[in-house]
Amino acid sequence: MLEKLANVEPVVFFIALFVATFLVAWLLTLVWSKGKALAESTREKAPAKKSMGFLSTLFVFLIVVLVLLVLAVTRFYTAFTSHQLVAIVECYPTREYGGNAFELVLTRVVDGKHKASESYIIRGEDWSLGGDILEWQSFMNVVGLKSMYRLTRLQGRYDEAEEEMTENITAYALVDEEKSQFWETLYNLAVKTPIIKSAHQNFVATHPFFGDYFEVYVTPTGYTMERFEGKR
Repeated sequence: MLEKLANVEPVVFFIALFVATFLVAWLLTLVWSKGKALAESTREKAPAKKSMGFLSTLFVFLIVVLVLLVLAVTRFYTAFTSHQLVAIVECYPTREYGGNAFELVLTRVVDGKHKASESYIIRGEDWSLGGDILEWQSFMNVVGLKSMYRLTRLQGRYDEAEEEMTENITAYALVDEEKSQFWETLYNLAVKTPIIKSAHQNFVATHPFFGDYFEVYVTPTGYTMERFEGKR
């Protein structure tokens, strides 16, 4: 439920917040009015009427504040814990390309839609996937802005740095131009713009774990992934 709230557009969220608050306030006012009318039917004292009116207003005000507080906390929580699925990775062993090589099947996810799967031969002990990420300041996440991202590269890697220097590794570009002028501009603007926290590159990497699959997400702070046992 919280993940669904995190993906709601801010305009829709605030409209829903207003409607929910209005309905709760209206319902509580109606119930309180009925109760007050019933109480007044048993006693006709004027001071009691004024007291009841003040208490009803105070009661409704406190309920509205409580509802707003709960919804605001929910929005804050989901803004900082939301994650968007951007890719699915599956790895398979292969003997055609030597010992430290395996097949990787990448399925990109764009706006919730799975694209056609792509197959790559990875040389190395691990695989690595990532690219550009623009991280907004926290208050911008709260109002609904999500991290900008661009998957740019898939590559192999070794556990030891020395092997990275001596062994063959593979790297695949996932975009036509890895060095984008648009992103270079964002890199330069990030340090000068108060609403941007950082613009940088971020990668996730792990062993292939044949027989399992991985889901790669983009979050308010960068890329992350989750491993699942078995085939999807």
